Amino acid sequence: MINSLFGQFSPDTILFIPLQLVSCMIAIVWALYIFPTNFFSGRISYIWTTVRLEAMKLLFQNGKKASAPWITTLTAVFFIILSVNLMGLFPYAFTVTSHASFTYSLAIPLWLSVNFLGFFMAFNSRLSHLVPQGTPSFLIPAMVWIETLSLIAQPIALGLRLAANLTAGHLLIFLLSTATWILASSPIVSALTLIILGLLFILEVGVACIQAYVFTSLVNFYLDQNI
Repeated sequence: MINSLFGQFSPDTILFIPLQLVSCMIAIVWALYIFPTNFFSGRISYIWTTVRLEAMKLLFQNGKKASAPWITTLTAVFFIILSVNLMGLFPYAFTVTSHASFTYSLAIPLWLSVNFLGFFMAFNSRLSHLVPQGTPSFLIPAMVWIETLSLIAQPIALGLRLAANLTAGHLLIFLLSTATWILASSPIVSALTLIILGLLFILEVGVACIQAYVFTSLVNFYLDQNI
């Protein structure tokens, strides 16, 4: 029972197991290809293979060849986020990606990994990025601080973008669904609100897909910058 506007973001438990863990495990089982392609048969197998290949083409169409070893990991991250986002749109489902604790648990390790890789592979080149070419000598100390802060802001923006967009969309769905129920005594107004709710739900499905794509694409972009 949701008693407040933000009550939908309070994780419940099933047999003392937090729902965010259940949601994550379901998404991981789906996204990490535990079921091989031949687990499905016929048209379902063809559709799943096509979706997976098209997603990989879309995510890495502008990537460098040096990022090839990361394709499997980033593809799994994409399907994990996509699965959790879409499952969160079902009634009485818990959207774990609306919590910054989950998004930062993905964003910070991935960001640290690609940056450690960059400093390990080309330490001098990575340091040179802190001072853009052509910077006057008297501005070099300030530019180092600015570029360092910009680098630190990357994982913060990466995790916050995902959580904020999903939270905002779910709040709008909650408000419109509540308004539809309250205005049931006025059929015309309630019907219009229901239509808007349906359109918003379709929009949220698109947002769920786009946010998974944006998150993975940004990690891939940071990877390309470092290698």
